[in-house]
Amino acid sequence: MLTMIKGPYLQWPTEESMTFMWETSKLSTSRVEVMRAERIHSGYQGNYKQPEQILTSAENSGFTQIHMLTVSGLEPGTIYFYKVYSQNEQEAAEAGPFPFKTAMLPGEPFSFTVTSETGGYSGFDITGGEINNSIFAQMKRYRPDFSLFIGDIVNDGTNYADWNQYFFSPGKELLQDTPSFSCLGNHENGGSWYYDFFAFAAPKNYYSFDYGDAHFIALDSTDFINNDTYPDSSGKFQAGNAQYDFLVQDLQDTSAKWKIVYFHYSPYVSGGYQVEALRALCPLLEQHSVDLVLSSHTIVYERSYPLRSGKLDFKDGIVYVVAGGAGAMPEWLLPKREWFTSQSLAVPHFLQVAVTPQQLEIRAIDHQGALFDKFSIFKETDGLKKFI
Repeated sequence: MLTMIKGPYLQWPTEESMTFMWETSKLSTSRVEVMRAERIHSGYQGNYKQPEQILTSAENSGFTQIHMLTVSGLEPGTIYFYKVYSQNEQEAAEAGPFPFKTAMLPGEPFSFTVTSETGGYSGFDITGGEINNSIFAQMKRYRPDFSLFIGDIVNDGTNYADWNQYFFSPGKELLQDTPSFSCLGNHENGGSWYYDFFAFAAPKNYYSFDYGDAHFIALDSTDFINNDTYPDSSGKFQAGNAQYDFLVQDLQDTSAKWKIVYFHYSPYVSGGYQVEALRALCPLLEQHSVDLVLSSHTIVYERSYPLRSGKLDFKDGIVYVVAGGAGAMPEWLLPKREWFTSQSLAVPHFLQVAVTPQQLEIRAIDHQGALFDKFSIFKETDGLKKFI
């Protein structure tokens, strides 16, 4: 029987396009239809009419199991509906309609959610996956424009079954109407499925994108660091390393109001698995006025004070947040906090980040929906920051 065993799910949103992916149980064709979303007072889904008018479509008549189609020519910051179809000589399968939203223009507020360790925590999780289910469900409640996953979304990236067990199945309802981005963690590293299942810009283990007033940079810290226990960087934090050169050029090229960098290993955390070698990146990030660095690996929540040149700096520092979300390992925390630690708690969680031209507001929410930390970064037109 021809069925859809992953997705459909959304990838790589731009102001005028969206990429749609899904996987089928057998080789089959690919087709996606994008439909107008007509708002009414009370209706089918979120006060929208049952979508009927097809605006545009894309298809691939070739037979494949992992399907990827991009539809362009859409309006920015606009809600549409989509349906996907696959068929072979004997059978057909379809899914939808589901809503989606194109990326916002600069100057327009948006929000996104952040978590990690949906698979990395699996060896310690005695709940049978209940934490993953709760985290995905709670994130969907906040209706984010997209979601970031800071690595270790599966337990073993080389194991095909892990991708459904830890990510695509518990995240199905979120991922079908919310684009997702991820970076490589040590649990994904070494397998090809990460490259097959996501539509990030090449080379996929590091990339960048713009959304509204923010510029996002994903890095592969597992490539910078040979081993997180014995973190020999082998001179990779210098010109001539492809990823380092990309980071330098990308930071030079962006003029976005907000700059957010994310990667898996944590340069600052008052717990086990801190990778201090990654602090070699900090001077470059400071030079180009990065505002927020998101990491994971240590399965806790931790927020630093604003830091610059290895010291507290409440005028122009960078805030480092460890969002080791879908799990909790309190025994990994040090007996007391480090000097750079503002807030820290080992509890399953995710972040909800609201972005406006003047403010980043970051909320830390546990898997039961309770807010346990909140802070904001304000930025004036002259670039000066205020942290609250």
